Amino acid sequence: MNLKSLSRPATTLLVLTLAALILTTAVPRLARGQAQSTSPATALDYTHSHAFPDIFRPYGSPFVPQPNMKNSERLHSLIRDGKLRLSLEDAIALALENSLDIEVARYQEAYAQTDILRTRAGSTSQGINPGLFGAVTAFGGGGLGGGGGGGVSSGGFSGGGFASSVGSVSCCDPFTGVSFGWDHRTTPLNSLVLQGIPVVGTQTTNASWFIGKGFLTGTSFVMDVSGFRQSSTSTFNLFNPEVPSGFTIGFNQHLLNGFGYRANAKFLRIAQNGVKQADTTFRQQVMTSVTNVVNLYNGLLTDRENVRVAQDAVTYSEKLLEDNKRQVQIGTLAPIEVVRAESELATDQQSLIVAQTSYQQQQELLKTAISKQVNPELAAAQIEPTDALPEPTPGDIPTLEEALNIAYSHRPELSLADLNIKNQDITIQASRVGLLPTLDLFATYAPTGLSGNRLNCPSGFSLDFQTLQCTSNTSGGGTAAPTVSSNGFFSSVGQVFRGVYPDYSFGISFTLPLRNRTSQANMATALLQSRQLKTQYQQTKNTITQDVKNAEIAVIQAKAQINAAQKATILARQTLEAEQKKFQLGESTVFMIIQDQRDLTAREGDEAKARQAYATALNQYSTATGSTLEHFHIQLAEAKSGHVNHVPNIPGTPASGDH
Repeated sequence: MNLKSLSRPATTLLVLTLAALILTTAVPRLARGQAQSTSPATALDYTHSHAFPDIFRPYGSPFVPQPNMKNSERLHSLIRDGKLRLSLEDAIALALENSLDIEVARYQEAYAQTDILRTRAGSTSQGINPGLFGAVTAFGGGGLGGGGGGGVSSGGFSGGGFASSVGSVSCCDPFTGVSFGWDHRTTPLNSLVLQGIPVVGTQTTNASWFIGKGFLTGTSFVMDVSGFRQSSTSTFNLFNPEVPSGFTIGFNQHLLNGFGYRANAKFLRIAQNGVKQADTTFRQQVMTSVTNVVNLYNGLLTDRENVRVAQDAVTYSEKLLEDNKRQVQIGTLAPIEVVRAESELATDQQSLIVAQTSYQQQQELLKTAISKQVNPELAAAQIEPTDALPEPTPGDIPTLEEALNIAYSHRPELSLADLNIKNQDITIQASRVGLLPTLDLFATYAPTGLSGNRLNCPSGFSLDFQTLQCTSNTSGGGTAAPTVSSNGFFSSVGQVFRGVYPDYSFGISFTLPLRNRTSQANMATALLQSRQLKTQYQQTKNTITQDVKNAEIAVIQAKAQINAAQKATILARQTLEAEQKKFQLGESTVFMIIQDQRDLTAREGDEAKARQAYATALNQYSTATGSTLEHFHIQLAEAKSGHVNHVPNIPGTPASGDH
């Protein structure tokens, strides 16, 4: 195509159209390259749909990998000789790699990414509850204007008809298409005046190509090139066959309602915040899973201590039974005391079985928490915890003021509440634009062309459509044979792009809703929801404050409980030892020995429970302040990838090399 042959308006509009297409394809690609270079460590990115160089890729299913249901290699490496030697560090690392709760939460970021992809195309977000947000401002409300030229021929091509539909173009994916058709028609007529014959036969072949796009600025455009070839048996046609063609480019811009990025990019901005929400939700799930594993591990340590205490009780009872039997044999003790000792041994053995089975049940719970599936190797392995329950230390928790500051900056609930408020602010901005009346600027340029086979007469002659002969325009009369000039599609299209038959239209359309009740309701709803979310934010903050205070009290109480339990255990052990010495001297009874043994067992159990309560209180404190990941030195990126490159350095636990 020679641009010099085009009219100035056509050239200008064509250049603007090409520039818009270049910007809409090149700029997102540049942004995509920048985003990929700084994107977080995720397996796949669903925020973009790449079309080049694979132009068919947008029409196929995106790749979504199958879930990996195999346990990490770390779990297999820790099993030796049928035993799983497990530290708290190992348990946390295994949970980050294998927890199915964390694995399920990893999909949230992918869902948020698909929302960005969806909203970039102009659709609404699906990953966020639409009840939180107001109604969507309609995009593309006004047309490009009526009138764009009359029909070129009876064949039915109309540039103006196409231009008037440009206002329905929506944001934001460009679209293009072609159409082709063929028609043969025989039409009986009731008059010879219009066509010169009683029956008219026509054959029509038509084709068109169009492209269009809407923008987040409230702008839309379409471009169309179309034409057809029609032959007819009519004797009155100037061209037969005729080849009409047309080119239409239309532009529409919202100036009030629907204008600008705030009005049209609401769901895109919300979807971008959705990625942050997914990240915060994932962090919350990691905290929950780690807290659960730590509690299970501490529970396992407590159950192991209970087994030791129960075993000690059995040992005490066995020794008492042996001593009683010897004394009965030498006649210094009544036989009933042997029966009493046997009964006590049976009771302690039952308690030992209960403690051992509880210990086994706790192992199964921990196995499930640190694995994707309990395979035969893991099922047969016995867990041997290598750590001990934490000991109380001075300054193990910061002051209340420091703890509250940590909680306000780390608790996921506050981050999510803050993002909800920001999303609602976006909705208010869009609803405020929706209050305005509709004022649209539109412009259309729709030149046409007409060509085909035409009968031409010499100078001074005119064509008689009845006889298809050239008759002289002078009084002398005379006839001459007409000549035929043949021109086809390229001649017709050349007329279009040279602007031989131009058609310009532009204007402004204004619509004023007299009561505007829908927009008023949308704005009021958005403001009400904003006020409600801010109230809920303070409510969440108050709850967090109470959680931190309760956690601090729990730590203080647990430390006091440990101190009291330790002293009670010392007293019970010394009492038993003193009673045993008295029994050997004949100044005590078996009943007193049994009672002191029971008391020592109970006190040792209480001490184990107190230590577990202290460990649970520390864990509760980390949860209340939202500092679980920081406390255990967990990197969120490794939790997302499902591969821990290093064992977390947990305060208060032995070094990994000592395991």
